[in-house]
Amino acid sequence: MAKKYQIPFNKRPAYLTNKKVDATGRRYKVPSVTQVLGVIGNPEGLINWAIRETIKLIDWDKRQVGDYTELRDWYADIGTTAHRHMEVLLEKSTPELLEEGFDQKLIDAAQYSINAFELWLERHKVEPLYIEEVLVSDTYELGGTADLIATVDGVVEVIDFKTGKVLNKHKLQVAAYFMLAQDAGIHVDQCRMVYGHRNKKSGDNQLQEVIVYKDEIEELWNCVRAAKYLFERV
Repeated sequence: MAKKYQIPFNKRPAYLTNKKVDATGRRYKVPSVTQVLGVIGNPEGLINWAIRETIKLIDWDKRQVGDYTELRDWYADIGTTAHRHMEVLLEKSTPELLEEGFDQKLIDAAQYSINAFELWLERHKVEPLYIEEVLVSDTYELGGTADLIATVDGVVEVIDFKTGKVLNKHKLQVAAYFMLAQDAGIHVDQCRMVYGHRNKKSGDNQLQEVIVYKDEIEELWNCVRAAKYLFERV
């Protein structure tokens, strides 16, 4: 999938401390949750996926090998498109992705995820509190952006929308957002991952939900702290 499409990227600014400053008065840059969690996990699955996708891209007649990173970026852009659709819906507005500059190819490719996310909204009473909330903790020297913090069926949750497959690492991610939110003075009861799988093969399982309860957070947070320790030393 060569990148022959348009997507309006909004580059996220660096996460900077709120109060802590260096000798010159500048705020410190802190790593993101995603960066920190990038140092842990089993890379074998990703490597095997890359090999499989590269094999698919080989043109045996011309002996040319494609670049799997193009497909990786394509999937990431599908996620960005579906996230933007949800962001606008949660703001009580009508999504106009094409008018915003999203390519029709991306909108079409994201439709399975979009449908699943809309189904999730229909199934629950969702009252948004914070949308795309930037969370930075001086205490933990860590930053991140929560897709949504909302009251869902009467319970305050940190919610993360995903368009790929379910991974254990996602629990660590939302647990970190939980802690960052608490540090910012935002009360949260639990976390939820909402999966709108982009592949039509998911069928009836297009929508999946995984809840992380409050009593799980401490153990998950300890894993995040360990990952941050490794991140700072590699």
